[in-house]
Amino acid sequence: MRVLLTGGAGNIGRVTLGRLLEAGHEVTVLDAAPLPEGLGTASIVADLTQPFALDALPQPPDAIVHLAAIPNPFVATWDRVLAVNMLATFNVLRYAAEWGVRRVVFGSSESASGWGIHGRFYRPDYLPIDEKHRDLPSEVYSYSKSFGDQLCAGYSREHGLTTLALRYTYVVYEPHYAGFLGGIRAEGRRDARGATYAWIDVRDVAEAIALALVADVPAGSHEAFYLTAHDQYGTVSTGDLARRNWPEDPQVPLDETYYGDEPFRSFFDIRKAEALLGWTPAWDLGRLLHERP
Repeated sequence: MRVLLTGGAGNIGRVTLGRLLEAGHEVTVLDAAPLPEGLGTASIVADLTQPFALDALPQPPDAIVHLAAIPNPFVATWDRVLAVNMLATFNVLRYAAEWGVRRVVFGSSESASGWGIHGRFYRPDYLPIDEKHRDLPSEVYSYSKSFGDQLCAGYSREHGLTTLALRYTYVVYEPHYAGFLGGIRAEGRRDARGATYAWIDVRDVAEAIALALVADVPAGSHEAFYLTAHDQYGTVSTGDLARRNWPEDPQVPLDETYYGDEPFRSFFDIRKAEALLGWTPAWDLGRLLHERP
């Protein structure tokens, strides 16, 4: 399959590139930054906020993996986050619809729900949060990702484009493993009010993207998926975190079938990704700690 990978020079993008090449895809990377040498694929430097940046491609790909974005609201001004993330996603979808690209896999975020990076920590209707739960974004990055999901759904509805939005949680990758695991190994509580402690290894994100490219979903449909490691990295169970975050009665309902034998399972429900993508996270805290002593 010919795949255009936007944001392929980034931390998630480079790992995803390796996984897609391993799967036998012909990948072209498009990024505002040049791709490091030696990664074995074609690369185009372009600004996706420009309306027709993609029209210069020599031929349309079979599918687009759209990861290019400002990754949080802390590294750029709010207007820059909105302008880059929203315009880039719109321009990718417009190009896909006009040039007959069959599928777009969108790198979304659990922040689109309102329970990742957030300005205000809302009370969920139930836990775990799944794809049917309402979204309550409350800051510029979560707005941009929620808007991106809605754009994908709209282009599927209006133009028959197949879109899959992957709402992955906080992604751990090189060179952040040392700091992340150092915090976990350190003594002290991790039960802060407003924190979910949801996380995912970058290799699991790349695997989900590879599966999303070939997943058996109806043509012209839109599907969203939460992606997270099985376990959150707090020091108290998810039920206790929920009671600490929302102590008022009635308590937030917890799905006991989800948490019964694994009380530290994530705030986010991955059963849809397991069922429709055939994906399950390979990395949990125990395996990551063992890999990197």
